[in-house]
Amino acid sequence: MRSLVAFLAGLIAVVGIVAALPSLWVSQRVISPTGFTATAQKMADSSEVRTFMADTITDQIGKQAGSAAGALARPFAVRYTSSEGFTHDFVDLAQQQHRWLFDSPPPGVDPSVMRLDLTNMVRRVAGQVNPSLAAAVPGPILVAVSQRDQALEAGRYHDIGRKIPRYAYGSAIVALIAALVALLFSRRRAAMLAWLGFGGVLSGAVAWAGGYFFASRAKDEFSGTEAGVREVAQSTINGLVGDLHEWALIVGGAGAVLLVVGLLGRVLVRD
Repeated sequence: MRSLVAFLAGLIAVVGIVAALPSLWVSQRVISPTGFTATAQKMADSSEVRTFMADTITDQIGKQAGSAAGALARPFAVRYTSSEGFTHDFVDLAQQQHRWLFDSPPPGVDPSVMRLDLTNMVRRVAGQVNPSLAAAVPGPILVAVSQRDQALEAGRYHDIGRKIPRYAYGSAIVALIAALVALLFSRRRAAMLAWLGFGGVLSGAVAWAGGYFFASRAKDEFSGTEAGVREVAQSTINGLVGDLHEWALIVGGAGAVLLVVGLLGRVLVRD
C-alpha cells in the first residue's frame, strides 16, 4: 500500500510539474500586465520594432501636416526610436494592446478593429522638429493595426486569461504536495528524487518544444495583417519564445541536478 501511494503521488507530481511550467510562464509573462510590460521593454530594443515605429510616426506626421513635414521628420523619428523615451512610450503602446486583448471589450468601439493611440509618440517627434509642427498635429491619433482579424478582437483572451492563472498555480500546488507525499511514502527516496528530477527535465523539454509550436501558431494568427505589423508581431513572438526557453532551461537544469543527485544517492545506498 505504501509503495502504491508513493508511485501514484510520484506520477501525479511529474504530471503537475510538466503542466505547471508553461502555464506559469503564460500567466506571468503574457497574461500578467506587469510581466507583459517587462517583455515589452525588451521588444523596444528590436530593430524591426524601431524601424516600423519610425515609419509609422513619419507617415502620421505626413498625413497630419503634409508630405514635406513627414520627410523632414523622418530623421527625428529614427533618432527618437533609439532613445530611452521611446522605450517608455512603447511600453504604453504595448499596455494598450494588452488591455484590448485581455480586458472586457470597451463600449462604443468596433471590437473587430484594434486601434492604438500614437498621439504622444507623434507629437513628441513633431515637437523635436519644430514646436509649431506639434501644435499642427491634433489628437487623438488612432492607428488601426488590424482589420477584422479574429486573433486581435477586443477581449479575445479575456476568459482564458482569467482561467490560466488558476490552472497554473493549482498545478504547481498539486505538484508540490504530490512530490512531498511521494518522498514521504517512498521506501527508496533517492530513486524517487531521481524520478522527480526526471519530471523537471521532461517539463523543460516539453516547454522548449511547446515554444516552437506556440511561435508557429501565433505567427499564423498574424499572417493576414500588413507587412509592418506582421514583422513586429514576429519579433515580439520570437522574444516571448526566447523567454520561455530561458524558463525551460532553468527548470530542466534544476531537474537534471535532482536526477543526478538521486541516481548517485541510489548508487551509494546500494554500496
